[in-house]
Amino acid sequence: METKETLIDVSDLVLPARFGARGQPHDTFTLLRRESPVHWCEPDRYPGFWAVTRHRDVKDISLDYERFSSRGPVLLAPLAAPPVEESLLGAGAGGANTILGTDPPEHRDYREIARPYFRPSVLRRLEDRVREISRALLDQLAGKEHLDFVTDLAAWHPLRMLCEILGIARRDERILLRLSNEFMGNADPEFRRPKDAPAAREFGTYITRLIADRRATPKDDLAGVLARARLRGEPMSDLDTVLYLMIIAVAGHDTTRSAIAGGMLALIDNPDQLRLLRERPELCGRAADEIVRWTSPVVHFLRTATEDCAVGGRRIRAGERLALFYPSANRDEDVFADPFAFRVDRSPNPHLGWGFGEHYCLGANLARMEIRVLLEELVPRLESVRLAGDPRWMASRVICGPKHLPITWRLA
Repeated sequence: METKETLIDVSDLVLPARFGARGQPHDTFTLLRRESPVHWCEPDRYPGFWAVTRHRDVKDISLDYERFSSRGPVLLAPLAAPPVEESLLGAGAGGANTILGTDPPEHRDYREIARPYFRPSVLRRLEDRVREISRALLDQLAGKEHLDFVTDLAAWHPLRMLCEILGIARRDERILLRLSNEFMGNADPEFRRPKDAPAAREFGTYITRLIADRRATPKDDLAGVLARARLRGEPMSDLDTVLYLMIIAVAGHDTTRSAIAGGMLALIDNPDQLRLLRERPELCGRAADEIVRWTSPVVHFLRTATEDCAVGGRRIRAGERLALFYPSANRDEDVFADPFAFRVDRSPNPHLGWGFGEHYCLGANLARMEIRVLLEELVPRLESVRLAGDPRWMASRVICGPKHLPITWRLA
């Protein structure tokens, strides 16, 4: 007799084209949570892994770094795909460490390098600048009735702030935007580069030059801090430094862009929630968290079991990989009341959109503030808005969000 579990198509979890066709595979996630919340997957041309889809399991695994390690692969990739450091610097460039692929105490040492730039006191000083950026972008678009909300606004809002923090010149903003699109969209036909010219290599070359510039002419921006960073008294290797900066550049831009774009789509689809924000602007902070829960831009991260254990009633063997699917955890019916409703006043909202535990997103407070401030500036001016075409999604199993969002609006 055929069970519902046999109907689960695990290709929905790994094939970029599936994400590009419809966004997050919530139908599959819902089926997995109900039928097989810790599910063994062996998709064609991918290594086997456990798909973890319930909130409590994702949370428990994230907290238990001793049994579920971040060392080793942190992202699902085809069996034939080279590690990111090899595509960056050519074959044989292994041995790099990243903030994503380490466990405590080493992970804490990596976090401490950039953590001072994301303290609450620093973010309070940055808020005025985020507000200036928001107003300037909206002023530029006030006379434009038809636009692509992603390419005209959502992509530029976090990019401008990121470039200021890193100390990247305004003239290079478009370069960083292109490299970020090509790097994260390496499986998307719109952004894919030829195999003999991978985006990671050009991205790495650009970051390497930035680091060399900061070492030659020290500055106090984040790129300068990383260029001079030391781990346990020793300078970070060139490759570790490049990868650290690349991760900050991607995490600081692509995730927030996807959240902002997906948030606008949610407000268009739920005009009652847009009206509520107009009536109660003090809800913009809660709305920012609801947008992150709703969009869940980061699709997954991997953990590797260090010993035989059990998760959700399944026997996990040492060395097996577990993929933590955050969009599914953020729709868990056991945690969220009416999880498929977008509610800007949702409280409590224990979403896992920023991760959890030791790997909780270093820039979460900055991203939340950027989304909140943009809402505070946008909503009072937004007289009307509607879709002017179908949204188009990024074909990526790592960060999924709208890459194009055609709208018609009237902005005061």
